[in-house]
Amino acid sequence: MSARRWLLALCLFGILLEVYAVTNGYLFFGAPIGVRYAFPTTSAFVYRVTYVVPGGTAAKSGLRPGDVIDSRLFAPGMRYRFFNGGVSGQLVHLPVTRGRQNLTITYMPRRWYMPWHAWFFVIGTLWALLFAALLAWRRPENPEARVLCVLLVLVFESQMIANGNLELPSVGLEFALNIFGQVLSNVGLPLLAVYALLFARPPGTLRRVLATLSYFVASLALVWGVVSCVADWNGFIDPAGPLFYGPLTVTLNTAELLLPLLCALATIPALRGAERTRFTWTLSTIGFFYASLAATSVLVVIPGVAYGLTIVQIQTVCTLVAPLGMTYALLNRRLLDIGFALNRATTFAGVSVVLVGIFVLVEWALSDWMQSTSHSANLAVTGALALVLGFSIRFVQGRVEHVVDNVFFRKRRQDEEAIRRMAAEAPYITERHVLLARTEAVLSKHADAAFAGILLDDSSGTYGSIGENDPALVALRARHERLDLHTLQTSIEGDYAYPMVARGRLIGALVLGPKRSGETYAPDESQAIGQLAHSVAGAIDVLATARGIEPIAGNAMEEVRLATRTLLAGMNELQQRLDDALRARAAN
Repeated sequence: MSARRWLLALCLFGILLEVYAVTNGYLFFGAPIGVRYAFPTTSAFVYRVTYVVPGGTAAKSGLRPGDVIDSRLFAPGMRYRFFNGGVSGQLVHLPVTRGRQNLTITYMPRRWYMPWHAWFFVIGTLWALLFAALLAWRRPENPEARVLCVLLVLVFESQMIANGNLELPSVGLEFALNIFGQVLSNVGLPLLAVYALLFARPPGTLRRVLATLSYFVASLALVWGVVSCVADWNGFIDPAGPLFYGPLTVTLNTAELLLPLLCALATIPALRGAERTRFTWTLSTIGFFYASLAATSVLVVIPGVAYGLTIVQIQTVCTLVAPLGMTYALLNRRLLDIGFALNRATTFAGVSVVLVGIFVLVEWALSDWMQSTSHSANLAVTGALALVLGFSIRFVQGRVEHVVDNVFFRKRRQDEEAIRRMAAEAPYITERHVLLARTEAVLSKHADAAFAGILLDDSSGTYGSIGENDPALVALRARHERLDLHTLQTSIEGDYAYPMVARGRLIGALVLGPKRSGETYAPDESQAIGQLAHSVAGAIDVLATARGIEPIAGNAMEEVRLATRTLLAGMNELQQRLDDALRARAAN
């Protein structure tokens, strides 16, 4: 199976798991029973109820402040549920000690409904998985894209299934899924260091050391995470004790996040040009997510800072910020070649939202007045409003497209305008070598081409050093259209060739190499380059004519060549007849 299929299969698995978590898994999650515990008390495995929410499930079941809970009395499945959340609809039998009495509190967790901040987590995770699928689809052959794709899937998906975030009806299956989530998380986090080492190769000593430490700490964190899950299950170590909620765990979790981040930061000074820009934009979004996870892992153990709603909200919002930032970088900095399609899709969506919004807003504003009018009047007003909005579509589209271009596609538009500006200025340049140098410089800068070259016809059957019968040149002469050089067996090196046509004759070919950013040439950008090639061809033809070296027109040139071939063929035939006549005379 190709790399693209493997990566897309991995992304699809993550997306399906995400959909299951939202549509099915979260339905099992039992809300807290309305109680707060002291974790831990002076004795390991023993927790004291400090507060019971009045009217909550805990209060109705008979639980009171001061009750003591000993987790050693739990069965393995019950112990795991106690530390990771119950399942709605399943009875829980909680053994407690009240004074000298041993009681069993029975309650049923109610269904948990996701608060607003939880949807940030869900949307952010799904967004990151879709972004990873886009990388797998467009850049499966690129090592950087492959590593980034796997990183996004493993890290963001592990946030969904690790640490008891996903509840299942079977506690054993949920425990196994939690272990799987620990593996995904601790394998995925150091991939940021792997990603960084793919740039500015070979890496320096500092980067290699930081990467090695990242792998080592991630291995320790994996072992520690599995031990924590097992402790939740069989209780051989207090799951809420200082060993798992103390300096050792905090240091391990924080180092696992910061070491790959430091390795990536140490890569930036070694980068130059477009590679540095691309890496910095990617790191600014992924790095923010890593830093937010590190901050929350420290906050939860600071005395006086409760692991409550505020910290959870921070972490869930940060989950959305990372893919949002990567999408902005993709559109604004052109990290991939889908900006053209997304521009049209975003414009269409914006126009739809504006028009529908205006329609709904006006109808709402006129609702009181329309209630007092007849049915025919309502239809007339609604029809007139729809007609006005229909005629305003073009105006709204122009405004929306202007806003979308300024927000997401400013650099793309600026580069395209620079190429078209050069096309307009080309006829006014009076020196051919200046014209060619400026054309190549503009394309190198604003088309991000690794190289740009112009092959001109020298009127002796070659374009530069390429023969006129090269398959690419034949195709350019025949069709006068942009040519993908990878589709032909040609001696011309590069990605694309643009025909340079003057007075119906192919006088040259504008050849572009691959983009330094790794993307492909967008349709609107390619159209501007084709316009530049046509303009430069016309300017070269005018300069040649002005200097008295009028190039032969295409048809005339072909006629001369055909006549020459015919003359040579006739001379050969005449020579052959003379030889035959002489041999015949000698024989007689």
